[in-house]
Amino acid sequence: MYLNQYQFVLGSDLEHYGKNNQTFNKDNPCNIYFVLRRPKVTIDPNSVKIKGKKADFELIIHHPTEGGVIKMGTELNKAKSELEFHTEYPYNLFSFSDNKGVLFGARPSTLIDSSHVENNLNLTTLDYEVLYIGQAYGKNGKRTALDRLSSHETVQKIYTHSLTQNPDSDIWILLTNFSQQSMLFAAGADLIKVSKKDSKIERKKGEHFFENNGISITEKQKINFTEAALIKYFQPKYNIEFKDSFPSTKHKSYSECYNLDIKALTIELDTSENTRKIYTEKTERTHHHMKMFEFNSDKDRISLMNVFG
Repeated sequence: MYLNQYQFVLGSDLEHYGKNNQTFNKDNPCNIYFVLRRPKVTIDPNSVKIKGKKADFELIIHHPTEGGVIKMGTELNKAKSELEFHTEYPYNLFSFSDNKGVLFGARPSTLIDSSHVENNLNLTTLDYEVLYIGQAYGKNGKRTALDRLSSHETVQKIYTHSLTQNPDSDIWILLTNFSQQSMLFAAGADLIKVSKKDSKIERKKGEHFFENNGISITEKQKINFTEAALIKYFQPKYNIEFKDSFPSTKHKSYSECYNLDIKALTIELDTSENTRKIYTEKTERTHHHMKMFEFNSDKDRISLMNVFG
């Protein structure tokens, strides 16, 4: 299961994003989400200096030990009159305008990650810490993460804790869509001796694989075991289930993996298009996360981890 589409959204902008979403649709729904945390970034209103069509300003990274000030500027050549600067407390949104209207507006927290920023800042302080991973799947898959986040109890708890325990941090949401890629491995007769009865079973499995362009699993099951594998890998502090129990034959939420005799599941996340990395205390800070989990249903079967190790 690989990350197909994703979008980082500042928590406070989630409602607005939901109304203008152009990333996800009914064919590529957002059913798994990550709740993230990173330091607030605001503009220092006292730092703004306007000279002609050029505006210089400073962004403040709020962090108890690794905070700092980033000097930035922009040139607004389309200005028809003297530039005016606008911002309000808590200074997490600002704009420059002339007498015709707004020429430039931004959130400091997203501006600092923009690919248009000269000498883009490589600050690990601004990487995203994964706090929670969740899913939303309603009848026929119609309910998405965007629908559920506004009322989810754990997410609301994270917001509350952030306000009281980490007031210098922002909560972000990573909305995702995962796609499936299936692989079939077959061992030769010199490695595994198969009875005639089992040979028929194996042949049916192979036919199922090719007839379904891979492995036919319900969308609900895909979401269940992808979420479980992500939680097992990242070990987010606000997740409880699946941290130490994936994979397990006792979990009904992804029992189809065992019924279809799936040998292993690999999760892969590549967010290299984004400037910042994601991490937890259990994982490294990286753009590329990948992990294989084996469904050990038969002790006589070859381990794929040994094959690829």
